[in-house]
Amino acid sequence: MIRNIERKDKENWIKLYCGYAKFYKVPMNQSILDTLWDWIHDKNHVVNGICFELEGKIVGIAHYRTMPRPIKGEYIGFLDDLFVEPDFRGQKIAQKLINHLKSLSKDSNWSGIRWITHSSNENAKKIYDKIANNTGFELYELKRN
Repeated sequence: MIRNIERKDKENWIKLYCGYAKFYKVPMNQSILDTLWDWIHDKNHVVNGICFELEGKIVGIAHYRTMPRPIKGEYIGFLDDLFVEPDFRGQKIAQKLINHLKSLSKDSNWSGIRWITHSSNENAKKIYDKIANNTGFELYELKRN
């Protein structure tokens, strides 16, 4: 079952999100977790969260937001984070979460959904190449000093 992340999911969500951060070798701490958790549950914040629940436990999460696409004069959905618990991979949970976002496109006034992944994430890219088009764009980041 796919549904919004609820307050009762916090402990399980933390485990999954820390797994996501570990995969991408991003240090995680309580302050970041608290901030994101508050964003997800703030109806006035742009970040939203959905989860895939099996037998009362969430085994997959996705964080997303509406994003303007100026060059087209339209909005798109942007998938920020997607993670499935390793023991539950191979059950198309990631595709189901993305398809759920696709179903939100009409109600959310999105022309499509975009996301990025690391070039080394071969397993994810196999899935993504089947369901979406690789735009060929490269991501750059300029950090504040």
